[in-house]
Amino acid sequence: MIQEYCRLRVSSLLRIAIPVDYVDEVLQLQSQDISPIPAVHPCLLGVTNQRGSLLWVLHLEKFFGIQPMPLAKPIMAIALRLAMPDGEIRRLACVVMGLEEIITLDPQKLFPVPDKLPPRSKSLLLGLAKIDGNTYGIVNINEIFRILNPDVGISEESAKLVGISTA
Repeated sequence: MIQEYCRLRVSSLLRIAIPVDYVDEVLQLQSQDISPIPAVHPCLLGVTNQRGSLLWVLHLEKFFGIQPMPLAKPIMAIALRLAMPDGEIRRLACVVMGLEEIITLDPQKLFPVPDKLPPRSKSLLLGLAKIDGNTYGIVNINEIFRILNPDVGISEESAKLVGISTA
């Protein structure tokens, strides 16, 4: 079944595509808009106030295990949303380098994720797509939320894969 995806540039080394159904909005943040939270994994930059609600800000380069570049000014982020079985909506802002475009892909025609990728990256990707000469990782949004939210059902093994404490 054909699905729409938002193409994103996370860094010069990483391009991803996210199902449009999970995209809430595009954000422009200043570093002073993000309040750091002590004792959390460094891939979580902190929280920002989005219309009266706290929104975690995730540094995707760090999350995927890539040496991060300095953050742009302003910081561009894409807010994702995930509807939980109980009806609760979880939101997360992911820092990106750039937005590219909306495309359509058939998830049945994705290439498998190579074994040579680090376990952290492999667990976060559903597959790969070759688009306009570039390779894009198709992100498993459910897995991102599971890793960051222990109560969503993350196993200790999954937490070890990404190096994030569930304590």
